[in-house]
Amino acid sequence: MKIESLRQVKNNFSEVIEALPKTGPVVVTRNGKSAALLLPIDEDTDLESLILSNSRRFWELFDRAAQGHRTPMEDLPAVDDEEAWKRIGKGGRRRKS
Repeated sequence: MKIESLRQVKNNFSEVIEALPKTGPVVVTRNGKSAALLLPIDEDTDLESLILSNSRRFWELFDRAAQGHRTPMEDLPAVDDEEAWKRIGKGGRRRKS
């Protein structure tokens, strides 16, 4: 794994991307603090798993389900109802009409 500043990555972006398969992940820093991660991917990379593994909301829901706190499917909000998902993630209940 490499660590590069944002300035270095911006100035050499093509080279950094081309080198990813050889160098492996690159941590991009801004003002000395980690800000992003560049990962090499190929046609076999499972992007959905990669994205879900970094989703705080997914892991909160996963932990609730593992503890037996389940919400019936018919009580789940629409996919784009952010406020409702926040309530579910915090253990709140959706009000029935």
